[in-house]
Amino acid sequence: MSDERSIPEHLAPLLTSSIESVERLEILLHLRARRGKTFGARAVAEALRVSSVFAEQHLAILCGRGFLEVSIGSDLIYGYQPVSAALDAALQEIEELYRDRRADVVAVLKSPLARDPAEVFADAFLIRKPTKKKGV
Repeated sequence: MSDERSIPEHLAPLLTSSIESVERLEILLHLRARRGKTFGARAVAEALRVSSVFAEQHLAILCGRGFLEVSIGSDLIYGYQPVSAALDAALQEIEELYRDRRADVVAVLKSPLARDPAEVFADAFLIRKPTKKKGV
């Protein structure tokens, strides 16, 4: 780390490319804190006060990225189950950082590097007001 306030270099890519948002991190940490238990999107949504559709989207993404396991019954049920011990250890570090230095973690998640490539592409087509040049 070059700055004592920065996020460790080995964690920043995980935050920016796999987690990508504060909301997704909070869902992940919510399930991590309750490891061994499983939850449907509705239960996660109620606990975090978000919509079920929002929770379902983020749960599916986290599952696809190897953070959660899913089982299918009358509903999709998710539980914290990272694909490796190394990923779990990294999430433990992120959890501690988020607890102790939340603003630093949020800053990394909101940095331009953390933005969804599709969102960046779409923003390129936004119509903006022309700016006035000095002296014109």
